[in-house]
Amino acid sequence: AVGNFLEKTGKRKEAWITTKSDRHDPEGLEATLATSLRKLKTDYVDLLFLHALKDPRRLDAEVMRTAEKLKKAGKIRFFGFSCHDGTVAELLEKAATLPWIDAIMFRYNFHAYGDKRLNDAIDRCHGAGIGLIAMKTQGSAVSFIEKVKEFEGSRFSRPQAVLKAVWADERITAAVSHMDTLEKMKENIAAALNKTKLTRQEQEALRRYAAESRHTYCAGCDQICNARVPEGLEIGKTLRYLMYHDTYRDIERARAAFAQLPEQAKRIEGVDFGEAMKACPHRIDIARYMKRAIQVLT
Repeated sequence: AVGNFLEKTGKRKEAWITTKSDRHDPEGLEATLATSLRKLKTDYVDLLFLHALKDPRRLDAEVMRTAEKLKKAGKIRFFGFSCHDGTVAELLEKAATLPWIDAIMFRYNFHAYGDKRLNDAIDRCHGAGIGLIAMKTQGSAVSFIEKVKEFEGSRFSRPQAVLKAVWADERITAAVSHMDTLEKMKENIAAALNKTKLTRQEQEALRRYAAESRHTYCAGCDQICNARVPEGLEIGKTLRYLMYHDTYRDIERARAAFAQLPEQAKRIEGVDFGEAMKACPHRIDIARYMKRAIQVLT
């Protein structure tokens, strides 16, 4: 659809296009980009991301040479990666030392504002001139969406308030927000057009909300909990897909993503999640949410 629109209108130079590659090896990266260019009916994209990067070691000389090659060929203008798992801070720390990383899209919301290591890494990237794009800005809880009331301030809803909190951070260049309805789009546009800043009371309300909902929020650090359950289970991914179902109400997407997990990842009968729950920094009721995921996603 995007390619057809640009082809018919001739507005390619007026549009910014970002695409991502789920393959991180040089050959796969180039092949994925070639497919994107063909579908988008353009000969270049403005920004290319390595999608869902986890391992900082992948930011190596091999990938650097590929990025520089694609830039020199005029196929991309900027290069970077997206990340939302438990290694976000580590990835940002590594990126801050690499002059060939132009932009990063990462999980950032009010739940993370007190994370010193993450904030130090953000400072380093900002100081290095890397464009920082926030995603997962709502900090959506896994299964307590029914408990979310309108934000305490009468001027903004909670979703608008958390967007404003992200925008108020001068280190953040932009925010990516999931908008699957016109209502959400209108709400986000209204928040963007309203230049009023959050009051101290509203910021404090967000901090209280973060503390109260901490036990329902999966931060993606599943290297901790996965190490304490049978091999093959994917706690982080499963809870993320449950979030798609419960919070985004995107049932089709949630079930399709869950279906792609190996069968071993869905075998939770008889599994003791006790040690995983004890180790979870947020004290999430992992057993409860994993059982619910199996119920609603299969």
